[in-house]
Amino acid sequence: MNTNAPFPAPLRPELSLKRREPGTTTPPMSVTQPPMSFGSPPPFGSAAPFEGDSSNPYGYAALQAAWDKLYRARALLEAEQAHLRDDRIALQGELDALDVRRQAIVAREVRIQQLEMKAALDKEEADEEKGAESTMAKLTRAPFEMARQVFGKKD
Repeated sequence: MNTNAPFPAPLRPELSLKRREPGTTTPPMSVTQPPMSFGSPPPFGSAAPFEGDSSNPYGYAALQAAWDKLYRARALLEAEQAHLRDDRIALQGELDALDVRRQAIVAREVRIQQLEMKAALDKEEADEEKGAESTMAKLTRAPFEMARQVFGKKD
């Protein structure tokens, strides 16, 4: 890996750090101490840019507060993402349940239509059977029907 390769130009040049050129011994911005590791406080009496002065907006305390804010914001973002994911899963479950109900309603409507058509066909067949009796059969049955009405049915 080549560490001397330049990085792409930053979008905001005022936020970029000036790098040392290879072969030079003086660090940029007159910093005489080596870079600090994250999480360790600066050595006492150092001339590092992150000194413990709380009024300095670029001090160690301000840096630590900014990191704490970043961690807190990231935790809030992850919590919101989890809630959003849970809501999306619940909504998908509700949509699936609605789809199942819709299919059940469609199936029930089809069944009702089939039953209504069957009842209509049965009624038509019954009407056709009544109308299919010949005139001679009606005339020969008429006296017996009249007698049943007058004398009533035997139980």
